[in-house]
Amino acid sequence: MKESYTIGEHVVSFEPSTHQYTIDGINVPSVTQIIDEILGKPYKNVNPEILEIAAKKGTNLHDMIERYERFGQKTYHVEMQGYIALKNQYQINVLKSEQIVIIYDGAIPIAAGRFDMVVASPYMEGKGIVDVKRMAHLDMKRLTLQLNLYKLGYEQTYKENIQYLKCLHIRNRHKDYIDIPIDSKLVSNVISTHLRNHPIDYTLYY
Repeated sequence: MKESYTIGEHVVSFEPSTHQYTIDGINVPSVTQIIDEILGKPYKNVNPEILEIAAKKGTNLHDMIERYERFGQKTYHVEMQGYIALKNQYQINVLKSEQIVIIYDGAIPIAAGRFDMVVASPYMEGKGIVDVKRMAHLDMKRLTLQLNLYKLGYEQTYKENIQYLKCLHIRNRHKDYIDIPIDSKLVSNVISTHLRNHPIDYTLYY
């Protein structure tokens, strides 16, 4: 079922079956699609059945975390215990969850995406973006680009600064809270490359 949200002056829709975002009725790529364009698609040689199982486990973890943060519902699960342990250890206060962002070129929306949470902590200055990952091995290059694109989108969309980026890496009994470097130059280069490959059709906005 298509999801629709009002973000500022825009109506953002997302079709889960195709992973297609539209903004005010115009198709735009997702953050993930831009990353795939630049770095290539991951796991292209992995058995689709294995990927499907992994995706379901990842969705289950995200759902457990969202139910806990929104409704205080605790699920007895080893990965959920890992999440709560990290949350308590680093005093992570979730301010917003499942946050949709728009990336702009000037005033024109060029992409959209959604990340897991905006957080605050007495151990860190300001607000941070956190994304939860469950894969066995983190691709730090991809993760750095992803979170920096979310940072750009969040700051453009909500006019609030993000001071740090983190990854909650949780898988079975493994748990870690990982610092992700802020790299505005990387994001600028990626957006420039994307726009060269996909020039804006300004007639859509007349």
